[in-house]
Amino acid sequence: MDDINMKILQQGFGVRLISSYRTRTGLVCRTDRGLLELKRTFSDDIGLETEAALKEYLVSRGFDGLDRAYRTTDGMPCFRTEDAAYILIKYVPSERLEAENTDDLSVMADTLARFHNAAEGFEAEGLRRAAGSPEDVFSKRAAEFTRIRKRIKTFGDYTKVDLLVIKYYDYYMERIKEAEELLKNAGLPEAATETDERKLICHNAFKNDNVRKSADGRVIVSGLDGCTRDMSAGDVAHLIRRYIKNPAASQDGIRTVLESYSAKRPLSEAELGIIRGMLIFPYKFLKLCNEHYNKRRVCISEAAVERFENCVSSGDREVRLAGGV
Repeated sequence: MDDINMKILQQGFGVRLISSYRTRTGLVCRTDRGLLELKRTFSDDIGLETEAALKEYLVSRGFDGLDRAYRTTDGMPCFRTEDAAYILIKYVPSERLEAENTDDLSVMADTLARFHNAAEGFEAEGLRRAAGSPEDVFSKRAAEFTRIRKRIKTFGDYTKVDLLVIKYYDYYMERIKEAEELLKNAGLPEAATETDERKLICHNAFKNDNVRKSADGRVIVSGLDGCTRDMSAGDVAHLIRRYIKNPAASQDGIRTVLESYSAKRPLSEAELGIIRGMLIFPYKFLKLCNEHYNKRRVCISEAAVERFENCVSSGDREVRLAGGV
């Protein structure tokens, strides 16, 4: 048993530790208050207080599938040491929902819609705004992509990755332009205005361990520290994009997401257009370029080349599936 964890629990939260074991997400603790989980956090106090306020707001509006967090003995949302900060939540045995599974996908879409419905109208000074509109992000990534190709041609001595970027540059630039056109036709500025007027919320990380199902069938949503004032449609696009990563993804699966979500929160034609644009945009390829060219590299590994090749090979399939939205 780690003495530091015992100290954090006892001094920070007034909890007596009996035994513990580690999981991928944190330290599960058997205590005099039952099963709790101690997790490290990188949020500041303002962000944690905003998250706590959002949870209270969600519960007041009927959304109770949330992890329960405990305050410290000093009434703070986390306990800080010299090196890190920790939060304590009630531990509920659960398993993650997988976007590759159609049944899980339907549950996730339904839960996401209910989350968006309950979160709408939430207002807090500490709530962050999105870093930029999709249009701004697309433009920035396109400019960066152009700089990368220019740098490649300037230095010459092409690597396998360099050759792939040069070969598919026009293809990906066309996808970027198509995505921008879809956003324009969908009326992105009007959608942004509606976001502010209705006070919409985007979760931004509705995936993996942030969406879990307990043994009694309850869906538990966590990761609210990343929520921003942004278009809710962005979450739907991210959920579909995660599903599309599955080689067996189909139009039926995408239809499952849209129908399950719309049953609780109907999607407008403008939102569908924004979702199409976000799906057409080649996030993955440009992310690989960013990671590859903006970090110091000693050599080009075969694994890096394979990632680029796999991404390129799935490009047309992604576009085809996105067209079904």
